[in-house]
Parts: sequence; C-alpha cells; structure tokens
Amino acid sequence: MILPFKILISPIRAFSQLAQKPSVKGLVPLSALILVATAAAVYASATKIDLQIDGQRTSFLVTEAFNGWFASNFASSAFSILLYWLIFASGLALVSRMFGGKEVSWRVSLPSLAYLLSVFIIIYAVRAAMYLTLPSLYFEGISSWPPMNQSEVDAVFSLITERWSSLFAYQFLTFFPFVAFAWLVLLGAIAVRALREISWGRALAVSVIGFSITLLLFGLP
Repeated sequence: MILPFKILISPIRAFSQLAQKPSVKGLVPLSALILVATAAAVYASATKIDLQIDGQRTSFLVTEAFNGWFASNFASSAFSILLYWLIFASGLALVSRMFGGKEVSWRVSLPSLAYLLSVFIIIYAVRAAMYLTLPSLYFEGISSWPPMNQSEVDAVFSLITERWSSLFAYQFLTFFPFVAFAWLVLLGAIAVRALREISWGRALAVSVIGFSITLLLFGLP
C-alpha cells in the first residue's frame, strides 16, 4: 500500500515510522493523487454547467472558454492546497517548539508533515463524486462562464439554491469539509506526537492552534 493511503488508514503507525525514518519517496504518488483528484473535481463541476449559446442549450465542456477556465481553476486549486498545507505544517512545526519534547529539524518535520496532504485527496475525490451525482444546471440567458456581471452571478446562485439545495449530494458537499478538516487536525496531532514525543493533550493543542492560524488566514479551501 502506498504511503499516502497508510496515513489515512493507519496514521499512528505510519507517522511513527516516518518519525524514525523520514521518506520522500511517497511524496511522488501523493502529489500525483492530489493533482488527479483536484482535476477530477474541477472537471466534474464543469459537467454540470449548461449555457445558452446562439439560443441553444450548450454544455460548457464544448465551448472554447472551457480549456482556459479548467487550466486556471486547476492551477488555482492546486496552489491553494499547497499554500494551505505550507502554513499549517509550518504552524505545527513552530508551535510545537513551545510545548517541549524532542528536538526535530525542519529536514525531518516538513517531509513527514507533507503527508498531511493525504486528506486533500479525499476532499477533492469526494467533491468529484458528489458533483457527478448532481443534475446539470441550465443557466438560461448566460452565454459565458464564469458569469460576467452581478445580475448573472445572482441568477447562478438562485438556480443553484433552487435546484440543488434540497439534494443530499449538495448538502453533503456543504458539510463534508468540516468533517475532513477535523480529520486533518487529528492527523496533525498524531504527526506532532510522533515527531516531538509529547503527550496527546499537548499534541492536540498544537494541531488546533496551527489549524486555527491557517483558518484565520485562508478560511476553508
């Protein structure tokens, strides 16, 4: 089993092993999986967009604007994930120093904490799956994407609320990030405890503080 999945399934054992023997080999499949899940989520969301072009209902996927939109959103999402992790991991490494325990160099802590990104594989894979279960939306009167003015933006949100708000998949998409980030905080505590060899209480406090700093700076991605 590749290391990112070990982190998700058996995090205590996986982080204990990383604390003893840091590994960068697993970062390659980790990065690949994140990029695939992110691309899938962006693409899946686009499949639900139908525009009115030349008076006809047209899938956004077949328009000339799709490739540019996809590349821009994919790059933005990937960069946001990287930045989010960097702030969180740096926060864990810095805050944990105030709680004592074993001294750990950045060369050991950052590669190990990089595996916290495994949570984002699940987040974006779930987003892709949930988007695919939702019905397509026909934005009548809108011929380009994203919406160009406030009236179009209001019409988009109105249609989303009308068609999707009562559906389980949409509600799940709304609440799942809170569960996923609680999971991220727990994994952060496990990682800190393994690296610094401090108590569970202190490790959890470090993770909560680190995530709170990240949340205040960026909110939820």
